[in-house]
Amino acid sequence: MVNSVSGPWLRADRPLVVGHRGQCAHIPEHTMPSLRAAIAKGAEMIEADALLSRDGELVLMHDTTIDRTTDGTGPLTDLTWAELSELDAGSWFGPAFAGLRLLRAQDLLDLARAEGIALCLEAKGDTTEDVTRVAERLARLVADNDALGWAFVSSFDHGALAAAKAAVPALLLAPERLPEHGTQTPAETVRQALALGAPVIQHRWELISPHLVDTLHDAGIAIWAWSTNDEDAVRISLALGVDAIMGDDVDLLVLHP
Repeated sequence: MVNSVSGPWLRADRPLVVGHRGQCAHIPEHTMPSLRAAIAKGAEMIEADALLSRDGELVLMHDTTIDRTTDGTGPLTDLTWAELSELDAGSWFGPAFAGLRLLRAQDLLDLARAEGIALCLEAKGDTTEDVTRVAERLARLVADNDALGWAFVSSFDHGALAAAKAAVPALLLAPERLPEHGTQTPAETVRQALALGAPVIQHRWELISPHLVDTLHDAGIAIWAWSTNDEDAVRISLALGVDAIMGDDVDLLVLHP
């Protein structure tokens, strides 16, 4: 069995290096210095999260509230982009980063195009309706920016991804395996990817087995291991033959070619 959407994401020679929210082990996540540092250190792809502001702007943010990573409080969706753009997105990490600003998904797309890297944009939200709205908007943003060949949309909500794919049929999807934790047959993991026409599935590294990798590859589906944030995680994932390693410290990822 060969998946009709298989292609360059199968990486038998060398796995893709993916910076998770940039170089966020050392620089505040989703900020421009973090993204640029990840690219400079060798990231070939950036993974980032997105939510919609009150006025419909796609903003890079993992949490649905702004409390953890800015000097503001409350749900991101309660604020306009103009309000969000004034927040300090660096002081929480350390005084050296005071004054860093939030970014839009458009800012990241522009950076990725200029630097020649790929993207994985994860749709976030508190409800299925919220995630679906974000995923559909991300799909349109990717299409409008002529980035359908190198910008994925991802989510734990497979229904939201199906809606995004219906809106933009050429969209690349990188779903998270469901459920995130626990055992699962390789056949079910393959089924989840094929059901969405996805060339990739993302998977917690510690739950990956040689049989799973072989089964996915036989189906033409790439597997991305996350979060590979220590040497053992990277070493084991590479030995298993995964197609990408994703983590917070790109320095660690590129130590193991």
